Amino acid sequence: MKRFFRVAKYLVFGLLAIALLAFIGLLLYYQVNYQNTPPPPTMAAAPSLNKPLANPELPILLPIPKKMSWTGGHFALPQSLRFSAPAEDVEAIKKITQIQLHREGIAAAGGAIQCVKKSDLAEQAYRLTVTPAKVLIEYHDQPGLFYAFTTLKQLASQAKDQIPGVQIEDQPDLKTRGVMLDISRNKVPTLKTLMGMVDFLADLKYNHLQLYVEGFSFGYPSFKKLWQEKETPLLPEEIRQLDAYCKDRYIDLVPNQNCLGHMAAWLETEEYKDLAECPEGYRLLGLVYMKTTLSPTDPRTLQLVKQMSEDLLPNFSSNKFNVNLDEPFELGKSKKRRIDDPKEVAKLYMDYAKKLNTYVNSKGKSMMMWGDVVSRNPEIIPEIPKNITLLEWGYESDHLFKTFCPRYQKAGLHYMVCPGTSSWSSFTSRLENMMANVENAVGNGVKYGADGMVTTDWGDFGHLQYLTVSYAGLSYAGALSWNFASKNQVPLGDYLSREVFKDKTGTMGDVVMELGRYRQFEEYPIISMTTTGMSYMFGILDKSMNRAIFLKMQSGISDLMPMDDEIRNKMAYDYSHPKVYNYPAILDFVAKQEKRLLQTHLDRPDSTLIRDEYKNAIRMIRLGCAIKRFNYYHQQQTASENKALLTEMKTLCTTILSEHERVWMQRNKRSRIDLSSASLEKIQNQVNDQLARQDQFGLVRWVKNSMDEVIAAAGSLYLK
Repeated sequence: MKRFFRVAKYLVFGLLAIALLAFIGLLLYYQVNYQNTPPPPTMAAAPSLNKPLANPELPILLPIPKKMSWTGGHFALPQSLRFSAPAEDVEAIKKITQIQLHREGIAAAGGAIQCVKKSDLAEQAYRLTVTPAKVLIEYHDQPGLFYAFTTLKQLASQAKDQIPGVQIEDQPDLKTRGVMLDISRNKVPTLKTLMGMVDFLADLKYNHLQLYVEGFSFGYPSFKKLWQEKETPLLPEEIRQLDAYCKDRYIDLVPNQNCLGHMAAWLETEEYKDLAECPEGYRLLGLVYMKTTLSPTDPRTLQLVKQMSEDLLPNFSSNKFNVNLDEPFELGKSKKRRIDDPKEVAKLYMDYAKKLNTYVNSKGKSMMMWGDVVSRNPEIIPEIPKNITLLEWGYESDHLFKTFCPRYQKAGLHYMVCPGTSSWSSFTSRLENMMANVENAVGNGVKYGADGMVTTDWGDFGHLQYLTVSYAGLSYAGALSWNFASKNQVPLGDYLSREVFKDKTGTMGDVVMELGRYRQFEEYPIISMTTTGMSYMFGILDKSMNRAIFLKMQSGISDLMPMDDEIRNKMAYDYSHPKVYNYPAILDFVAKQEKRLLQTHLDRPDSTLIRDEYKNAIRMIRLGCAIKRFNYYHQQQTASENKALLTEMKTLCTTILSEHERVWMQRNKRSRIDLSSASLEKIQNQVNDQLARQDQFGLVRWVKNSMDEVIAAAGSLYLK
């Protein structure tokens, strides 16, 4: 027995010695590799991207017409509009004048506004001639007529009803110009908010709108027990009202519902949990646990999707239906029926898409679906039914539209290009990326015969950005999808100031654009977010772990997203040659824009709300800067310096959370605001824990900090 205890004692001492050596080794590894971070360099901001106006005295038209010449003189727009028009369009014109010009339209021979139908014009085209005596509108169809009056509205609003003489000949480059708003990542807008967005889009001559539905952001009548008293979705009667509102503005409200991936909310329920492709769950990139994809081989899946659709579709007059089918990450990954051959997985996907297409067609609608699986598996292109419209999405400036668009055109497929507003996970957008992304998508869509464009506006990671942050991206995409050749002349900032924000100082648009450029001071550009925005994902976390997790995620994303060697090599270079995160420059940059923001004078009913939204967005940027500063430099700062920084972070968290709820409720239903605020509350708790640590005895604080360093070093080595 004594011998046993002696051996056990040596074993315990041996294990303790090994643990101590491992602890010291990891601590030394951390000290050598991660201890010091160089201070941020000084860096001047890049010049503004707002295009200067050729003549600031003249009205701004966006989209810019194809042909336009100012002819002199002015037409005084009367309060009652007497017009002449073909009999079949009289009632439509009365409605249009009320909607776009807020005036009564009176049909009368010899009226000052003459509307003449012309068969030689293309679909949606119009000619507008304004003289001091009259306004002549020539058009092919009612959409073209609406767009002529929309142009007249822009002229009248900026010229205070003294419309300058002009000749315009105009038509769109792309037949369909659409927007997809995410109403499923926590934030469900009120009907009033959505109607306001429809008016905004109509002024940019958009003609297609989708509301992205996953989970229970739509109130399915057949599944009330799954969402009642838990969610505040859009209800069927609200959709019907919105559909009619869109129709009056020549916008097709297209039903949208995910039917394969992104089904986590359904798979979390007791009723449908066993429909998951991976019932046991799946770790994407080895990091992110998920259970989001329906099993396409289970016949109950199609039964569920059909019942969901039976609830959704009757509320829409559109003859289209976007079933999504994007990002089915777990497809083929089930432990019970694993499929290792990617081609077999793609075939499984296509078989399901065909079955769904047959059902959609039986409802008198044509199917739309995202193109990500197809772009990665081009061998299935010949199997795609020709009545399906592929939605080729990519939200980075260098997405391979130049590769996929000619491929789809050659195959004779219907397809649309889908850039993004770059607003999500950024607080105030990634402006340069947005502009380049839109130019890339629309340019290749026009060149290679796309049916149209759908600009997407997502709400990833809590939907922390506010709706007005997306106005710049939606305006730019609307302008280029109508007239791509105008890309070097678009006065985006001035249009936003005058027409969107109605700012009497004429600076709000430039402020909005500049706030979308703070990422120029970050380490490197990253996919779908800013590094300041990414700080909210992890909060207070050692810089080595932050970087290890980030690199693991980004390397995995490069496998999930289609990339060529040029893009992949550029990403690898950027990540291996990071700049120092320049938080002082970001703070100075946004402070200057906030000062300008407070000097604006917006002439809108929601002017105070807009400023409050942007002020809170700026606070979120400041909090992100503080998180990154603490993560990078807390070891090089004294306890008092850390305490001051943490106290500032605590104040920011309190104010941001309070303001986020207040401004949220002015545009949106309550929905999942708790999930939106979760990352902020997590940071708040971490800050409180760190503040408590700063007040602890020095040795205790050192031991805890050392343990953090050892854990971070071990985690970093594991993730490499």
